[in-house]
Amino acid sequence: MEKLLIAIKNKLKLHKQDLSNNLLNKGVEDISEFKRVYGYGQGLTKALEIINEMSQQYQKGEIDDD
Repeated sequence: MEKLLIAIKNKLKLHKQDLSNNLLNKGVEDISEFKRVYGYGQGLTKALEIINEMSQQYQKGEIDDD
């Protein structure tokens, strides 16, 4: 299970990096597009935080893998 979580985290990080690179390379045409991409990035950051928290709880035995 831990390998799966690591793979998911890595995929999310790469996706977030791609979003940032695309935003920088192509530029922002309007503020609503920037806000959409920024919000999406924030959501990915939160997902990574949740995965880290759950992984730590699992390692401590606080969560079963049922």
